[in-house]
Amino acid sequence: MRLLVLTHTFPPSTHANAKRPHYLVRGFLDAGWQVDVVTSPLGMPDDTRETVDHPALRIFRLDDPVQILLRKCRRIPWLFRLTALSVAGVMWPDAFAGWARKVFRLIREQPAYERTLAFILPASLLLGGRRPGLVNRTWTFDYQESVTPQQRQLQRRSPLQRAWLPRLAALECHTLHLAGRVVFTADTNRQAYIRERLVPAAATVHVPYFFDAAAFAAPAAAVSPGFEIVYFGTFDWRGARSPETFLRALALFLQRHPEARTQTRFRFYGNWLADHDRFVSELNLGEVVSIQPAVGYAEYLEKVRQSPVLLLVVSPAHNLFMPSKIVDYFGARRPILAFVPRHSEMRQVLHQAGQTRFTFDEQAVDEGAEALAKLWTDWRANNLTADSEKIQFWSSATQIPAYLDLVTHCQ
Repeated sequence: MRLLVLTHTFPPSTHANAKRPHYLVRGFLDAGWQVDVVTSPLGMPDDTRETVDHPALRIFRLDDPVQILLRKCRRIPWLFRLTALSVAGVMWPDAFAGWARKVFRLIREQPAYERTLAFILPASLLLGGRRPGLVNRTWTFDYQESVTPQQRQLQRRSPLQRAWLPRLAALECHTLHLAGRVVFTADTNRQAYIRERLVPAAATVHVPYFFDAAAFAAPAAAVSPGFEIVYFGTFDWRGARSPETFLRALALFLQRHPEARTQTRFRFYGNWLADHDRFVSELNLGEVVSIQPAVGYAEYLEKVRQSPVLLLVVSPAHNLFMPSKIVDYFGARRPILAFVPRHSEMRQVLHQAGQTRFTFDEQAVDEGAEALAKLWTDWRANNLTADSEKIQFWSSATQIPAYLDLVTHCQ
């Protein structure tokens, strides 16, 4: 069968949302499907070639007009941010509408596909429902993130986008009622879509993020020698997901255990925001915090496996999301220091995976410092492990066969 995959990010992109399409594309190829991927260069390091190769795979990378504009502004930070905010404020349904239109034109030029798998975000892919005859029961939409329900909870700053929210809801409702399947990585998000009548309940499926079983089949050859707490991704510049609680807990731990200071490091890999420098300065953590750029997919997997302690921060404002890194943390079998709202779905996920020993509320500074002290003791005893048989539910070996079946029978 021929499968069309629409995803704004795909390896070698370092964007977190590139992992799930990658795992699933590989699963379809292994099952004998012919796969065309339509994507963009978003998140790809400069001068990087394709890293996913297969005789039954074709990759079409379409430049995003907005990303071309932002690349021109990249060397001037204030201009880059002003341009990004301006575009996000006036383009509908989001800043990727121009890219989506190029995608739809390309689809029309290709022979018909038996199945189509479209990953949201960007929300602009929902515009396919406005193209007569394009979206039908052979389409599956995969929601890695939430659109209308999330904007109801956390309103857009743009008055135009806020005014257009009913229009966005109507677009989602129209397009999702045309599709055969709608998959959600977070069950809380699935329930929100059903509750708001944006999607027929019978069409919905919950398939969580999952880790690559092959990548984590064997333990890392060596773990980093220092007492390192490692985080991958980004923190929210609007403050919804902030590093403040963790950094205050880290400073309090070092105050109580000054002997740990020379061995302790917080390593951040991703897009660090200048707004958060004030926490590092205020808490005197300059020599403890190490800010690194985002790394490629293969290096990311290796660093996850080598990291002594993995940091997870979840905001109450993001309860409709499942952070993709959480399942890689499961696969690495490393201790997870997690600041997660008590009644969130992610707290339940950590509980189901047997990973709540170092899990606390999102503002629990003192408890975080105590957890770091326990982890410090375990590190000195060479006992930083978190083996659990409960993690197999979040393995690609469990989830990919089920996903292939639901796409195959999406009509």
